[in-house]
Amino acid sequence: MTSTPGRNPTHNDYTVGWVSTLPLELAAATAMLEERHVSLSTPPSDTNTYTLGSIGGHNIAIACLPMGKTGNNPAATVATQMIRTFPFIRFGLMVGIGAGIPPKVRLGDVVVSTPTDKYPGVVQWDFGKAEDGGKFERKGALDNPPTTLLTALTHLKTEHALNGSRIPDYLAEAEKKYPIFAATLPRPGSLQDVLFKASYSHIVKSATGDEEEEEEEEASCPSCDKAMTVDRKPRAMTVHYGLIASETKLKKALENQPLCLDIGAAGLMDSFPCIVVRGICDYADSHKNKVWQNNAAAVAAAFAKELLNHVQPRDVKEERTVKDILHQVGIDIQKASGYVEAVKAHLDKKEDLEILEWLTKVNYGQQQSDYLNQRQPGTGQWLLNSDEFKTWVEGDRQTLFCPGIPGSGKTILTSIVIDKLTTGFNDNDNIVIAYLYCNFRRKDEQKAENLIASVLKQLAQSRPSLPESVKSLHDKHKNKRTEPSFGEISQALQSVASVYSRVFVVVDALDECQASDGRHSRVLSEIFALQANKCGANIFATSRFIPEITTEFARSVQLEIRASDEDVKGYIEGHINRDMPRLRTHIDECPKLMEEIRIGISSAVQGMFLLAQIYLSSLNDKTTPKKVRDALAGFQEQAMERIRGQEQGLWDLAKRALTWITCATRPLTTMELRHALAVEENAAELDKCNLPQIELIVSVCAGLVTVDEASDIIRLSDITKICVTYLSFNVFESGMCQSNHEFKERLQSNPLYDYAARNWGHHARKSSRLPEVVEGFLMCQATVEAASQAFHTTNGHSQLVPKQTTGLHLAASLGVHEATPLSWAARGGHEAVVELLLATDQAEVDSKDRHGQTPLSRAAKGGHEAVVKLLLATGQAEINSKDRYGQTPLSRAADCGHESVVRLLLETGQAEVDSKDILGRTPLSLAAGKGHEAVAKLLRELDE
Repeated sequence: MTSTPGRNPTHNDYTVGWVSTLPLELAAATAMLEERHVSLSTPPSDTNTYTLGSIGGHNIAIACLPMGKTGNNPAATVATQMIRTFPFIRFGLMVGIGAGIPPKVRLGDVVVSTPTDKYPGVVQWDFGKAEDGGKFERKGALDNPPTTLLTALTHLKTEHALNGSRIPDYLAEAEKKYPIFAATLPRPGSLQDVLFKASYSHIVKSATGDEEEEEEEEASCPSCDKAMTVDRKPRAMTVHYGLIASETKLKKALENQPLCLDIGAAGLMDSFPCIVVRGICDYADSHKNKVWQNNAAAVAAAFAKELLNHVQPRDVKEERTVKDILHQVGIDIQKASGYVEAVKAHLDKKEDLEILEWLTKVNYGQQQSDYLNQRQPGTGQWLLNSDEFKTWVEGDRQTLFCPGIPGSGKTILTSIVIDKLTTGFNDNDNIVIAYLYCNFRRKDEQKAENLIASVLKQLAQSRPSLPESVKSLHDKHKNKRTEPSFGEISQALQSVASVYSRVFVVVDALDECQASDGRHSRVLSEIFALQANKCGANIFATSRFIPEITTEFARSVQLEIRASDEDVKGYIEGHINRDMPRLRTHIDECPKLMEEIRIGISSAVQGMFLLAQIYLSSLNDKTTPKKVRDALAGFQEQAMERIRGQEQGLWDLAKRALTWITCATRPLTTMELRHALAVEENAAELDKCNLPQIELIVSVCAGLVTVDEASDIIRLSDITKICVTYLSFNVFESGMCQSNHEFKERLQSNPLYDYAARNWGHHARKSSRLPEVVEGFLMCQATVEAASQAFHTTNGHSQLVPKQTTGLHLAASLGVHEATPLSWAARGGHEAVVELLLATDQAEVDSKDRHGQTPLSRAAKGGHEAVVKLLLATGQAEINSKDRYGQTPLSRAADCGHESVVRLLLETGQAEVDSKDILGRTPLSLAAGKGHEAVAKLLRELDE
C-alpha cells in the first residue's frame, strides 16, 4: 500500500518493516532510502524510534534495537511493537551484518536467506545441545518468506546473471548524498580478507579500555600469526542464496551447508514472514574483526534496496498482513543462539592464551613464513652442510655467529636454519626452538624486556600447560596493571628453560637491535646465560660486521655469510622459471642464454642477493635475446629509460623525486622527501593525504635511489656506481683516443660517456661511502686516461688534454675525498707521489679510509714494496693498526701472498705475528688458506 500523492503517509500506508540490530546498520538502511518521510506519533506502549521513508514505491518503517541491546529479546520486542504501530506491514526485512562460514562465503559478500527443500531460509538450533550421533536439535525457524519476495529474488538472480548487481551504484548514490556516511566506508581495495585455518584459535589481547578499542579498529587480529591464514585467489563481491544458521557446529549437522551465522536477530521466530540479508563482516570462528562492519552493513542495505525495486507494490497489497498471520508474537528468545559473539567467546582459547599475550604481543611466525617463502629451492644448503653448522646442531652449549655484508641473504638463511630445526625436532617435546627477527623499524618492540619476553613466550607456549612461573608472574602484575622487570622475566625464562632437554635460540640481524641503552648487549647476556642452564642452550646469530657485536662473539665459532655463486645462480634460474615468462621464452629460443645470465649476474653481485634482484628485474622488459645480452653488459645504465617508460604520473613523481635528491644540499630523510613532494603551489598548509609512499618513490625511480635502513636517509646510491661502471666498460680499455675524429665517434657510440666522466666525482662527493667499483676503476690506468680525456676535452679538442693521468690525479681533480691523497697513492703503488707527499710533512701517515685501512695497510695489500719501505722509514706508521675487519698490514700482505712485504714487516720486529681478525684468523692461517706456501713457511719459521 502506498500513500496517496499530495499527502503524508499514515501508519496504515507502511507495508515493509525493516529491522536493524546496530546503529551502523540503521545508518546504512537510512542512506538507501529514496525519500525520507516525516516522523509519525507512536502509542505509549511502543518504545521504538522509527526512520520512515520509501524505496521503489514501498513505504518502509525502519527500527533499530536500543543502544547497547543485542540478542533475541530486544529484537522480539522491537518487531512486536512495530507490527502494532504499523498494522499493514506485509513482510519484514532483517538487514545487517553476519559471520560467514567458509569456504564459499568471503568477507564483503552478501548472504540472503532462501528456503531449501528441507528447511526455511533461517533455522534456529539449540546452542551446543547435541543429540546422539553428533546431530543438533532444531529449536525453531523463521517462516518461509512471502511468495512475492521469493518471486522477486528469482527475478533478481536472473538480472544479476545478465547485467550484474546494482549494489555499487546504490552505494555510490548514498555516498554522494551523505558525505559523512561515505567517510565511514573503507576505500576500495583497502580491506584485507584474512581467513585463519580452522585449527588455529584467536590470540586474546590483554589491552583494556581505549587501547583495546583503538587496536580493534586499526587491525583485524593484530596478534594472530598470519602464517596460519588460508591462501585464496582474490575475487569480486558475491551474493549467496541459502541457509542462515545460528551455530557453527551446524556445519557438521546439516545436510544443506549453511552460509552464515545470524547476528542478533534470531528472536524473530516461528511465523514472522521475512527475508534476512546479511553482509559478511567476519568469519564464524574465534577471530574478531570489526574493520569490515561498515562495509558489510552497507552492501547488505544496498542489496535490500535492489530487492525492493524488483517487488511490485501491487503484489504486496495482495499479501496478508503480518498482524493477521501472527496470532501472537511469542518469541522464545531464551532458546535462541543469540548474538554471534557468544559463539566466538565459546571458541576462544582460555586463560593461558591471555597470559601469553599479556607477556608480549610480539610474534615472529608471519615473518618466518614470509622469509622462508622467498627461499629458492636448494639454496642455503652450503650452510646446512657446513661442518660448523653440523657441530653446532649436534653439540650442547654451542654458539655459531654468522656475520655478513648487507644484502648477502642473512635473513633468508636464518629462516632456513629455523625451518631445519623445527622440522628436525618437531616430534620431540623436550626440545624447543625460539627465534627473534630484529628490525630497526620496530624499535618500540625491541626493548630488551620485549625481546627476552618473546623468547620466554615461545618456550612457555610449547609446554602442554602453561608453566607455573609464568602464571605467577602474570598474577603478580595483572591486577596492579604493572609490567614485569627485566630481572623477573629473566628469572622466569631460566625456570622454563630448565624443563627442556635442549633449547635452540636463533637471533637474526643483531645489528638492527642497537641503541644507546646497549639493548643488544643485555639481550645477548641473557641468552648466553641459558648456556649455563640445565638445558645447555645453543645460540645462532647473524649481524653485519659491527665491531661491538663481533666482540661479543670473539670466543664463538664464526662463519661468514655471503651469497654463494651457486645460491645466486639458483635464485636467478628459479625466479626466471617462476615469475619471468617473457625472459623464459627468450631462453627457450637461445638455451645458452640462461647460463650467460646466471654467470653474468652472479659474477657482478659480489655476494649480494639484493643486487641480483635489481639486475634480474632490469632484464624483464627486454624483447629479444640480443637485448638481454646487451643489458648484461651494462645493467643500470638504462635506468632512466625505464623511468621515462612509465605512466605519466609515475614519470612525473620520479622526476620530482630525483630533482630533490640531486639538488638538496644535504641528504634527505624519507619523511623530508615525502613532505617536499607533497607541497602544492599556493597551498596554505600541507595536505597529508598527498604524501606519496616511500616504497612508491623508490619503485618509480627504477633502482636509482635507495633508503639507508639504519639512518632512514634516501640517497642516490647507484649514480656513482652507474657512472664508474660505465667508464670501466671494455670499450675504454684502449685508453685515450688518438685523434679528434676517433674521440667524436667514441662519444657518439657511448652516449653516457661524457656525462659519466665529467660528473661521477660530483656524485661520489655526495655519497657517504664509495662503491667498491670506484677503487677498481682508479687502479686501471687505461680507463682512467680515457675518462680523463673526456673530462678535460673542450670544444672537441681531445688531443690537448694532459697525458698519463693516474687514478690519484683524477680523484684529486674531481674532489673525491674517500681517502687522503697519501692513501690513494699508496694503494696505487705510486712511489714518487708518496715520497713527494711525505716530504711536505703535511701527510697523515696513519689516516684511515672508510675500511679503516691506513696507507701502510693499502700498500701492503697491493704488494708495493717500495711504498711500504717509505712509510716504515717515517717511523710514524702504526705497523699493527687494525682495519674494520680486524686485519693488520701483515694480515693483508699475508692474505695476498706478498712475500717481500711480509718479510719487510717482520724485519721491523714490531709486527704481531699472532694478531687475529674479527673471524679469528691469523696471518699464518690466512696465507695457508690461500695456498701462499712461501709466506706461510716464512711465518711458520718465525713462530718456531
